[in-house]
Amino acid sequence: MKKVLIISTSLEEQEKLEEVSKVHSPGAFQFQTTGSFGQAPEWWTQHLYDLVIIYLPADPVLQTYFFTKLRKDVPQDQALLLICPAISTAIMQLSQVFKKIKILKTPMSSFELYRGVVDVTTEYVPGKIQAQPRYLTDQEVVVSSDFKPGKIKARMKNMSVSGAFFESEDRDLQLDVDDLIRIQISVPNKKEYVFDAKVVWRKPQKVGYNIGYGVTFVDKDEVYQRLLKD
Repeated sequence: MKKVLIISTSLEEQEKLEEVSKVHSPGAFQFQTTGSFGQAPEWWTQHLYDLVIIYLPADPVLQTYFFTKLRKDVPQDQALLLICPAISTAIMQLSQVFKKIKILKTPMSSFELYRGVVDVTTEYVPGKIQAQPRYLTDQEVVVSSDFKPGKIKARMKNMSVSGAFFESEDRDLQLDVDDLIRIQISVPNKKEYVFDAKVVWRKPQKVGYNIGYGVTFVDKDEVYQRLLKD
């Protein structure tokens, strides 16, 4: 049985997870909720959890306190699932600190929360391990290309250091495997991130359905070489 600690001022997350777990994997997880995030550094080494879920406060001052505690007191190999109302630069930077981390944006369904728990706690067999932690979920992005006209709005479903997956119902930009694209992400503090990427796979296009794209990030040299070649 895997032990999961939830740091939240409400029992809502635990109740959601216990409800879904009873149906999908009875006895697989033990959930415990605490409203405190004031544990000393040595507490984290004495109490080992397979996963710690933290419901981040919306207040920026309190968030700063949480980020400081995470960086200073929590071991970097502690698996984390962070729940937050909006993605910020500081939250994105935590993915570079912890070895196994996933970030979910509210609102979310009970199953989406449970799926996040399973994703972070799953131990992959050799050859199938997730190379980089995914840390961005359901974020609006704008996708364009230097090689094709048009642009589309999409929903970024997950993102890692090496790549991402997004879906779009917009057909204004026709993308194929090996296309080079630009992904623009805006975060609430008015900062903007632009990533160059290459499409590596695409879900088959069906009328009335979103198209899904898997991409890998590339450096600007590859973009320039393709521009000069074309």
